[in-house]
Amino acid sequence: MATLKDLIPFTKNMSLLYIDEHQDTLVKNTQELSKVFRHVDDASDATMGIGYIKFNDYDLVIADSSSTIMNINQCIKNIRQKNQFQDIIITTKETTENALLSLYSLNVNSIIQKPFTFSSLLDEIVYVSAKMIHDRTSNADTAQLQADLLYERKRIGRFMLNEKKLNEKLKSFEDKIHLDRNIYELTHLPSRYALQNAINGKTQSLLYINIDHFDFINSIYGMGKANKLLRETASRLNIFLPKNSELFHITADEFVILLDEPSKNQDILLAKQIQALFKEAPVEFDEHTHYVIFSIGIDRGEGKRLFINAKSASKEAKYFGGDQNVVYNPQSHYMKEQRENLYWINVLKKAFEEDKVFIYFQPIVNNTHPQKKHYEVLCRLMDENEKLISADKFINSAKLVGFITQITKTVIDKAFKIFTKNNYNFSINISMYDLHENYLLDFLEYKCKKYDISPSRVHLEIVEDIIISNSSHVDEQIKILRERGYPVIIDDFSTEKSLYNRMFDLKAQYIKIDGSFTKEIDVNRAHYVIVQGIVEFAKKNGIKTIAEHIETQEVYDLIKELGIDYSQGYFLSKPSAQLE
Repeated sequence: MATLKDLIPFTKNMSLLYIDEHQDTLVKNTQELSKVFRHVDDASDATMGIGYIKFNDYDLVIADSSSTIMNINQCIKNIRQKNQFQDIIITTKETTENALLSLYSLNVNSIIQKPFTFSSLLDEIVYVSAKMIHDRTSNADTAQLQADLLYERKRIGRFMLNEKKLNEKLKSFEDKIHLDRNIYELTHLPSRYALQNAINGKTQSLLYINIDHFDFINSIYGMGKANKLLRETASRLNIFLPKNSELFHITADEFVILLDEPSKNQDILLAKQIQALFKEAPVEFDEHTHYVIFSIGIDRGEGKRLFINAKSASKEAKYFGGDQNVVYNPQSHYMKEQRENLYWINVLKKAFEEDKVFIYFQPIVNNTHPQKKHYEVLCRLMDENEKLISADKFINSAKLVGFITQITKTVIDKAFKIFTKNNYNFSINISMYDLHENYLLDFLEYKCKKYDISPSRVHLEIVEDIIISNSSHVDEQIKILRERGYPVIIDDFSTEKSLYNRMFDLKAQYIKIDGSFTKEIDVNRAHYVIVQGIVEFAKKNGIKTIAEHIETQEVYDLIKELGIDYSQGYFLSKPSAQLE
């Protein structure tokens, strides 16, 4: 087994990039490897790693095969675009031969299966780095290396020989159980694959039927009984069908009825009849009864778009509470919103892949000592027209596909690199998603140690979803963060009683007064009184106040007159890519 000392002859002049979303593994391994490599960079996901690679050259890259945003194939492809000869080690949880063969096909230097010991990682690094040195120098002593390489070739060769046998076994297995993709096994109804053949290009109507609250049904009755409910539901739907229709089972809780050459409004009437039929009598299964309700989407026309459109309409019905029938309308508010979300999701994906997520800075001015600098760190991304976009445009779309934590990690990573060069305090927005994923405590601690930044400089702006969540799990993390020295700011503070309660729960040191009150304080007497009350309350409880949306001299003068501690807004300074 290799030790760190064994690596020094090979790695003392090398640089390393380590990519792994598992924070504990990343922190532990990079801290140790930084002792023997000339330079080590760590990336908490593949997109961040690709960003490093675009601006730096590395002798070795270690990348984990699991990524929530970019699969390992795309990651390796992006790495090869910068350096087609890049030396790469992959770590993976994959255990099947097919999956491992697929990873070997990426032409990487080595694959390490998880869980692995640190010593086994060192063994692989010694092997790979020794080969790298051999490839780069002609006079090296390579006898042992050649023996190692011969062993590795034999190991991979044996591995590849099993591929044919594995494929034969797979085919034999498929033949043995007579797989028929056209039948849904649970209900023996035609499946979605059969539906593809049934959509024949003639005028048809498609009803996409989604059972509402099926997760609840599964939780209450258990999977076995829920399956019996599904079979009874399918049986009742089948009995009720008109002659020019066929019923398909798409997924566990989704069915489709396809009408051939329907009469006028037949699809809408059928959807209403189905809803009424299931409301009048519950579905009986074992000793239970349950009233099944549906979200039904409808589309009429020709071709494969029927399925997509009706499914979208079904989602629209569910979006508005379920137990509804919705006819597909591409101009509905919901459909326009979905198209907009799709656009921003694609922009986000591209921005992550091409490292076009940027941070901007807006000063938070100390009203008593304006020379004391504090900055809020804001996220911007570049769209396909090379235009910078503020977060309010894409943040809701990011929530839909789980990109929020990726945005936060990127902002934190870029911000720490900037603020390690100065002594300014800075604020970072933290959402409920960040705390639910349980990465923030270790991630911030690691960044503070790596960049030698005191937690007291890193202010955490708690956004609305945390304030209204009232989750003990979330509150406990905020308590730990506060105890470790990170100041807590409650964003968009207003007059709601719940906000006052949450302020005490979270023991926030700062509150940022809702900008809808402060920006009109000079012309709206009611808003002036509200802000005045918030400031007086904060002072009595030893809490600092921040006023945002300061857009005129008149508003700024009143803010200072009220004794608010800090101000932020376009009148003082617009967000900028550079610190002032």
